[in-house]
Amino acid sequence: MKRRTLLGSLLAAPLAARADTYPNKPLRVILTGPVGGLIDISGRAIGDAMQANLGQPWIIDPRPGANGMLAGQIFLASPADGYTLFLTVSGHVALNFLMKAPYDAMKDFQPIAMIGVSTALLCVPPGLPANNLAEFVAYARANPGKLNYLNSANGTGAHLLPELMKIKYGLDITSVPYKGLPPGVQDLLAGRLELAMVSTTIVMSHVKAGRLKAIGVVGPHRLADLPEVPTLGEQGAGEIEVRSSLPLYGHKDLPQPIVRRLNDAMRAALADPETLKRLQQIYVEPLPMTQAETAKALDEEHLRLGKVIAQLGIKADGGS
Repeated sequence: MKRRTLLGSLLAAPLAARADTYPNKPLRVILTGPVGGLIDISGRAIGDAMQANLGQPWIIDPRPGANGMLAGQIFLASPADGYTLFLTVSGHVALNFLMKAPYDAMKDFQPIAMIGVSTALLCVPPGLPANNLAEFVAYARANPGKLNYLNSANGTGAHLLPELMKIKYGLDITSVPYKGLPPGVQDLLAGRLELAMVSTTIVMSHVKAGRLKAIGVVGPHRLADLPEVPTLGEQGAGEIEVRSSLPLYGHKDLPQPIVRRLNDAMRAALADPETLKRLQQIYVEPLPMTQAETAKALDEEHLRLGKVIAQLGIKADGGS
């Protein structure tokens, strides 16, 4: 027994040493979204505080494409040592409901922490004759099959909210897929799309300048910068809201001391006044959670989105 105990201690020693000295080199954070998108700007907003807490550079590496699967495969192919992390949106948990993926979004990724939850705007081009949700519904019903919406990735709010609108209001509008929100917003600005749910920070300047029109806030309350725009709840559509939270993941086998170190750093970052100011500027509400709370929230979102997707009969191409 003594020999076995000694052997176990010797085998565990290198792992403990790694955890005790972690991190001792830069951390690479792979993103599912593009440069300038919600995940990118959120990852950068916490970057200084994470770097200060961890004592190592926090390097953002956007890898958009294939509904987040490109980033996921790159991440999973990296060593499970805590030096490559995965930052995405909560729609990640719905991936396997929507398509055949090369990995299990729930089993192959270990939740570490949560940055926060994003507020979004439901937007249309300024020339579209709709100033609120009811007017958009009336216009869409009068033009069946003629309107397109921005789908930044299957399972995201930008995809699910319009699909829920289709069911609730009996609309015939078409999904147009993009590699993230920013390229789709360009087509929305050009009038090649008629509807998009977009992270507030990405479109606020366009809305203020009159280049886009916000017909609803996807969030719990009106925004101080757009006090005239009602929430979806105020417009009788609160039950179809899909908000995007921002979870940080590690590999499924990442040692718990490293997970705790990263979670502690995230919660410290979310208590930093400068970080809070940056998140407020991009309309992200911070969600400081323990690792267990993060995992529980993502499990619940997995079940909720699974029911929504089953109810809607959504297919991998974004249709229903």
